[in-house]
Amino acid sequence: MKHLIAGTVLCTFVLGCNQSQEKMDEAAVRDFAISHIENQIGYDAALEGTLAGLSSNLVTWVNPLWRNSPKPFEFDKLSGEDFYEDSIRVNITDILMMGDHANVMGTIQWYIAGVETGYRNFSGIITQENDGLKWLRFVAVDDNTFSRGFMFASSQLEGVRTPYMSMRRAMLNIDNPRAKEISDSLVGADPTWAAAHLGQLQYYFMRKDEENFKMTYDAAVSKLDGATQAERHAILGFDLDPAVAIHHLEQALIFAPIDPMIRIWYAYREADAQRAIEILDLAWKRLPGLGAINNMMGYKYMDLGDYDRAKQHFEIYLRVNPDVPNAYDSYGDYYAEVGDSEKAKEMYMKAYEMNNGWTVSKAKADAL
Repeated sequence: MKHLIAGTVLCTFVLGCNQSQEKMDEAAVRDFAISHIENQIGYDAALEGTLAGLSSNLVTWVNPLWRNSPKPFEFDKLSGEDFYEDSIRVNITDILMMGDHANVMGTIQWYIAGVETGYRNFSGIITQENDGLKWLRFVAVDDNTFSRGFMFASSQLEGVRTPYMSMRRAMLNIDNPRAKEISDSLVGADPTWAAAHLGQLQYYFMRKDEENFKMTYDAAVSKLDGATQAERHAILGFDLDPAVAIHHLEQALIFAPIDPMIRIWYAYREADAQRAIEILDLAWKRLPGLGAINNMMGYKYMDLGDYDRAKQHFEIYLRVNPDVPNAYDSYGDYYAEVGDSEKAKEMYMKAYEMNNGWTVSKAKADAL
């Protein structure tokens, strides 16, 4: 649901794009387009104004590579939680006036803690309704949508691509229980697919569940004959020997050079904090709002003693993923490191309250 209020569209896509004698004012259209988007900050405070600027007939088409047809806007899924950025900058590049409609084109940049966390090209149709200007149609393309060099799903089973991407997204935000849940279903759907085990591997690895990790790792390795080279080396990158793991993750990057998950695993295994940050930098610049990238960079900057940069990354992780316990646990580690025991305990207990199986956070809080 996030960031649907921006896009591109042609008049042929605008159902009922009728010309009328009534003319809209171009300056008013420009002001509305900029202010409506730039005011989408402040959580619940942004909700009323955002909804007021949307036509009840709004149709969106965001990132067409993944969504192949326009669809009516899902108003019931919009909430204040979608508006978590600190600021938004809109640049209007062109306005085409069409009677009682206007085609507006431009770019949007989102910021958290002074960092640009999203960039979008858009063009939308604005129309005049009885109670003011409204967005009527949107199609949007984010700067990372058409990337290549990613470890895509190799399974030929119909319908697995969407859950695979959902599993990867959960892994990248360190929502490990969700990643494992989807991974379990993928393994059941295609028992021959090695990469279906990825969510399980990360879950057991991070929980230090050696028995289940070994069983899952052996199962995934037994299926590597049908895997792509990127999948093969990414799975072997879970080897418990850091030197072996780094070798395979380096190989995986040859076949999927911009895959953020591979870079995160690589950085995790890399003992040199500065080198780890350099490994992560490309992924972070492409996906600066992604949870695991910010989490890893936060810890690596703490290792270097750069606490300002570390805090910036933990803040982004938490702001974008307020429903992930690990985001609070990691921020707790930051506050503990800088000597703010009260704030650290608050963060640890929040992680524990969100998931009472997160006992490591409770133990950290009790130790303060």
